[in-house]
Amino acid sequence: MEKKEILALPATAMEIRELVGELDDTLLLEIQAVGASRAEIGEALGWMGSDDYLHRKLQHSAHGRVAQVIELLEHDSLPPEPR
Repeated sequence: MEKKEILALPATAMEIRELVGELDDTLLLEIQAVGASRAEIGEALGWMGSDDYLHRKLQHSAHGRVAQVIELLEHDSLPPEPR
C-alpha cells in the first residue's frame, strides 16, 4: 500500500483520541462514521484553531469530511442549553 493510500484510510478510534484528546464514545462514533482520515481530522483541528476560522473572515471554508468533523466538534463544545 502506498503512503497516499494509508493517509486516506479512515482514522481508528485510537488515532482520533490521539488527535482530539479525550472525548465521549458517542462523539467518537460520530467522527468515525464520517470516515475522516487522520490528515482530515488534523486539518479540521487546524481550521478550528486558526485566527481566520475564529474570526470567520475567510472567503473559503473547509469542505467535505473536514467540515463534518468541525461541525461535530463544534456541536460538542457548545454549552448545554438551559432547561
